Amino acid sequence: MAKEISSKVENIRAWLDNKGWSQNPFTFSINPSLFVGYKKQTETLLTMLEEGHKLCIILGPTGSGKTTILKWLMKEEQKYDYLYLPKPPSKPEDFVDIFGERFKISWISRFFGTQNIKTLYDIPALLDKKQEKKLIILLDEAQEADIEVLEWLRVLSDQTDKLAIILTGLPVLEDVLKDKLESLRKRVAARMELVSLTKEDTRELIKKRIIDVGGKGDEFPIEVIDYVYQNTAGFPREVIRVCNDLVNKAIETNKPMDSTLFEKEITQKTEKEEEPTLELAVTGMQRQILEMMSTQPLSPGQIADNLDLTKYKTRQHAVRSINNILKDLLARNFVERTKQDKTYIYNLAPRLKTMFVKA
Repeated sequence: MAKEISSKVENIRAWLDNKGWSQNPFTFSINPSLFVGYKKQTETLLTMLEEGHKLCIILGPTGSGKTTILKWLMKEEQKYDYLYLPKPPSKPEDFVDIFGERFKISWISRFFGTQNIKTLYDIPALLDKKQEKKLIILLDEAQEADIEVLEWLRVLSDQTDKLAIILTGLPVLEDVLKDKLESLRKRVAARMELVSLTKEDTRELIKKRIIDVGGKGDEFPIEVIDYVYQNTAGFPREVIRVCNDLVNKAIETNKPMDSTLFEKEITQKTEKEEEPTLELAVTGMQRQILEMMSTQPLSPGQIADNLDLTKYKTRQHAVRSINNILKDLLARNFVERTKQDKTYIYNLAPRLKTMFVKA
């Protein structure tokens, strides 16, 4: 067994060395220098900050590049200072410690009560006094934040011009703001949604990742890029996953990086006259929802009525979860939606209808 493992590792290393790659380019790592696409969104983000607005939200499903765009901003725009929070604080009072750490307030001054930040209300004055550049708070996974935490961010931004806030989160974050934080939602100066990359952006993402590990960038011929885009719709995390699968297959079969890696799969699909499968692209719950819509368009509430709701606290929690799933499917162009009165009605995208009818 040890020899087999050693031999496999040696084969991987030899294949990578032959390509001139230091490692597999397609790992799930966050590197701002590899950020591509979303030109309109980045321009809106930079414009919002330049104009002095204080609140922005960036929405998108998991794997769409929300964290990467925050890291990109920190690297590209040096005229601001940044405070990156990968997860929301558990309670508003945690901001006292967060800002105390940022401004290096010693434990001695805290112990003797001589520090100039004792409560949340002291933070704006501290920023006005010590913050030279505008401070941008980058709060990731904001949909997980306690309502009071988000409300206090609004209060803090209202009290000083030295602070702006960018919230990123799943699409459900918008519903949270609408239902429980209307005062914060009305202050949002810019709203961006990260959905999917264009085919050209997908090509650039693949090229950048290969060059980053020492390759030339042209190792994926056009037919392979076409295959990747057709099977991912340009969704960033799916692009990386499919490319990783192709690299691993090339190593295992000792085949070149061309259509021979998947031509058999395409031939089988053509013979069966089937649409592309979604088995690798959707979860069980997503497939269940897609199957429900194969017979008729449905609203989130109607979908909830056809599900087992015992695993949710309330029906409202179920509808929120379904909304999040639907927005993810919408981002991948698997469904379409139209507005009817005060709700959205979802329907299968035309390219999927034939597949589900045949199924």
